[in-house]
Amino acid sequence: MGASDKTTASGWHARVASTASSMPRSSGDRAGASGQGGKKMTAKPLDVRWRRIDELDERDLQAWTALESRAIEPNAYLSPHFVLPALRHLDAGMRPVLAWIEERGSRTLMGVGVFRRSPGTRSFPWPHLSAYLSCHSFLGGLLLDAEQIDGAVAALMRGLGGLSISQGLVLPKTDCDGPLAQALARHLEPRGLPMLKLGPQERAMLDMSACGEDMLRDLLGKKINEVNRCRRRLAEMGELSWHCFGQDGPLPEAAIENFLHLEHQGWKGESGTSVRSVPAEEAFFREMVARFDAEGRALFTELHLNGRAIASTCNFISGTMGFAFKVGWDPELRKFGPGMLNEIEFIRQGRERCPNLTMFESGASADSFISKLWPGRRHLGALLVPGSRLASAAMLAAERLRESRRRQAEAAAAAAAPATEESAAGASTPV
Repeated sequence: MGASDKTTASGWHARVASTASSMPRSSGDRAGASGQGGKKMTAKPLDVRWRRIDELDERDLQAWTALESRAIEPNAYLSPHFVLPALRHLDAGMRPVLAWIEERGSRTLMGVGVFRRSPGTRSFPWPHLSAYLSCHSFLGGLLLDAEQIDGAVAALMRGLGGLSISQGLVLPKTDCDGPLAQALARHLEPRGLPMLKLGPQERAMLDMSACGEDMLRDLLGKKINEVNRCRRRLAEMGELSWHCFGQDGPLPEAAIENFLHLEHQGWKGESGTSVRSVPAEEAFFREMVARFDAEGRALFTELHLNGRAIASTCNFISGTMGFAFKVGWDPELRKFGPGMLNEIEFIRQGRERCPNLTMFESGASADSFISKLWPGRRHLGALLVPGSRLASAAMLAAERLRESRRRQAEAAAAAAAPATEESAAGASTPV
């Protein structure tokens, strides 16, 4: 796949959804869509219960984890292994509300949403629920069963009526073209309710099936010579090796410590934005990693020079997708690009090291260096979902006001441009 052959959103959605729906169910999960003899079973009705985090027991957490493994849109940031440590260490004062979507009768879990209550915002000036994001959450949305997505959306929207005046949802950092967005649109359209998508931004993705030398040659072109030169320069200093931890056994403690040390180096440590800079954030990180690692779903990569880690990445697995979390490298070796070399080695060996993964989500901003390496793209934004005509009217009024202000700002900028040019021309005219 060449750098110009970007993986389309619809293409990777199809692969992930197909894999999720074909995954074997555990004994505690409901049967699939077909019964004995291939007869199609009628989907059971779904209901939503509004719950608190502190009332969940071990069985509930197991059901949540099982749902995560078969979700139509995999999301490590909505795993209980991420959400619970985040609430405990990063947002201890928050009291979120959980949408617990279950099959009627069997109470098999079909959907989970973690929300905070909002009295209204500039973009949605009506009481609503906003999906929870911690300061380290790079993806939002909901966890919904791959076979019951429409029923789960319908149950959630019906259930909003039981939450006093909350009459809408805001889902930040959510895939604007994914199955969830499509299901919400299908639910709203016949009711005459619109859904707004605010601030879509590109997010780099890596198609694991395309990883290898051919991808690197297509992506880097002539730059591969510079990459190879940096690698040779490092190799001249000693033994250079690449390592991938977490797939063949528990993470070594050294890998966790190496990451925390390297991520703390350079500008992150100096600005106090590294994980190690804040004790609560390091406590969150260690608990989260331990929870993912206990299920073989933590993945760390390292580039070593003479046995010492000089670059590290921390990643997590949810369903059939990998999620890049954070990176670190030795700033003293910056001119050799150890962080870049670590990422390149993952592209080279990722398919063999992670044969069960279909895609990798970068968690990176559009201007990140990783966007130059990972050619796949999807678009994330905030989905504004009204639950009533009043909420819809308030949302659309805010949108019209925002659009009017944008046009006024553009007009003012256009009017100022000729005056600026005239002033510049006058200043350069000889007297």
